[in-house]
Amino acid sequence: MKSVQWIFVPIVVVAASLTLLYPNFAERELELAIRKEFNQLPEESRKTILSNFAERWKSDYNPQGTLQIEPDPSVFPDKDYYLVKGRFITSAKINQLSQENQELILEPKNKLRPTLVEEYIFGGRPLAIRLGLDLQGGMRVVLKGDFDDYTSKLKDSYTKEIEDLTKKKDDPSLSEKERKEAQDKLKEIASYFELTPTRKLAELEKAKLIIDNRLTNQNLTEPQVRIQKDQDSIEVSLPGVSNSSQILDIIRNTETVEYRLREPSDPSNQNSRGQYHDAIELEEMKMMSEGKKEETEIVKFQNIVKQKLGKDEQDRFLAAMEKKYNIPDRYKLYVKWSRANNPKASLLPREFVVLERAISLDGKDMRNAHESYDQNRLSYYVSFSLTSQGAEKFFDITSKNVGRQLAIVWGDKVISDPVIRSPIAGGNAQIDGEFGQKEATDLANVISEGALPIPLSVLEMRFIGPTLGIESIEVGLKAVLLGFALVIIFMLIIYRLSGLVADIALLVNVIVLMALLSLMGFTLTLPGFAGIILTVGMAVDANVIIYERIKEELAAGKHVSAAVAQGFENAFWTIMDSNVTTLISGILMIKLGNGPIKGFAITLCWGIVTSLFTSLFLSRMIMDLLVNKFGVSKLRIGFKKLESKNV
Repeated sequence: MKSVQWIFVPIVVVAASLTLLYPNFAERELELAIRKEFNQLPEESRKTILSNFAERWKSDYNPQGTLQIEPDPSVFPDKDYYLVKGRFITSAKINQLSQENQELILEPKNKLRPTLVEEYIFGGRPLAIRLGLDLQGGMRVVLKGDFDDYTSKLKDSYTKEIEDLTKKKDDPSLSEKERKEAQDKLKEIASYFELTPTRKLAELEKAKLIIDNRLTNQNLTEPQVRIQKDQDSIEVSLPGVSNSSQILDIIRNTETVEYRLREPSDPSNQNSRGQYHDAIELEEMKMMSEGKKEETEIVKFQNIVKQKLGKDEQDRFLAAMEKKYNIPDRYKLYVKWSRANNPKASLLPREFVVLERAISLDGKDMRNAHESYDQNRLSYYVSFSLTSQGAEKFFDITSKNVGRQLAIVWGDKVISDPVIRSPIAGGNAQIDGEFGQKEATDLANVISEGALPIPLSVLEMRFIGPTLGIESIEVGLKAVLLGFALVIIFMLIIYRLSGLVADIALLVNVIVLMALLSLMGFTLTLPGFAGIILTVGMAVDANVIIYERIKEELAAGKHVSAAVAQGFENAFWTIMDSNVTTLISGILMIKLGNGPIKGFAITLCWGIVTSLFTSLFLSRMIMDLLVNKFGVSKLRIGFKKLESKNV
């Protein structure tokens, strides 16, 4: 009777599991958001973009006609989105649609509408099982940290403090104690430039966090970012990504935003912009007056940029100029980029500027940036707010340097160098660099998300096409279904009615396991498939042990109900011991492993938990019902019919 009382437990479990799995098979609705800028394009351009989208829809995105789109993709919708309906709308499909039609679709605003289960039971939380890189395609890239460049920038940030402390250390008018304190502080600062493995790991952790934020803001699905300590690198796996070059640029963007003071001008010369700047400008004007415009330094630098010779070549050129004009170490030569007062002109280097090496303000002092459009200048600018500490520093700098120019450096480009007219308080500022929309957006993102603390270079890159992922899914599903079918047939042949009970338990086991993975938001990979296949075998193994125990009890002449009860009790600890030892190994793999090992271990461990439930609870409950409720007195276990002798 106890089994009858507990029959509602598996019914509730199965019903809950099927409810959780419903979003994986239900028809979904995807809103593909339309860019507002698309409306502002010329009509001919819009027609071309829509025509290309319609062609891709038929040939690439929906060749079998399984998806529906409203309205027709060749027509601009009245609403702010196209509505795509269909089953199995994967993240790979969403990324492909968005990234291959960027002039039309605004990726961050795309929305996969929740099913009824997701909306009303889980508050909009997605429940569909996610697919890993090896199942839906995408890219994997390993980025190595450049710690030499990191150390160089770190030294720049302490330049002013090192100068002041060096003067104190060598000042004979100061007491021995004060000079000793200055010397100790210099040693402490020098230790900052020694990168121990622990320090490197800390910087890689910071970079990992920023990359995570950038990928999240790109609305990418299931990105995985891991640190590889032995190589001082970061591994990024991006399932479903099709526009790899753009995403890679976003990941690797190490641009920083810094404020640096320009060299002071000569008070006796009203037109002076600084001693070293004046010397460079004088030489440039002399060359131009002699008809040698193409030989001027700025034109040479522009050619390096246009020929895309790279940052190293630009740095060598500037270093040679610093040496030529005897620019001291406390200053650093930069190039100011602008559009030459023409909004349609290219952003190019136009003028050399000499800045203090010491950084007055940097990205850590800024937050909450956004781009805005200036109707008068027909260009974009970036507004941002400062942290409380940054606001104090900014007020201090602008108070002490009224009349001087404060250059805004984005990466290695000076984009603006306004004159400080008066002290600036309040913690709000603006960067006006004659930006295009994309440049302003990129700059705002750098300020908001933070710049990477270390430059990153590509150590390894690998691409997996979506076709290979689809083949992997098909192979994995075939393996699961074939294994499942063979086990069912085997159990029916050997154990007959008892085998049918085991098969029912096995089916419930797979349903509950997949529901758990869906609830956890687990990303399924090929090793995960392997764990599920192993779970199928282990689940039946427990039933085999139980049935062989029942067989022994029946052979000893016990009543079938007593044999069933005794068989489950005798097999209980054997099954528990074998599964718990496997569970311990699986937990260790989860804790110590990563990537494929971890994916395999998670499905294995949860498979063990669900198989214990189905074999020890569900199977016993069904067997008790058959024997005690429906009066089954004969069981065929193996090829020999065993009947109860004590009826």
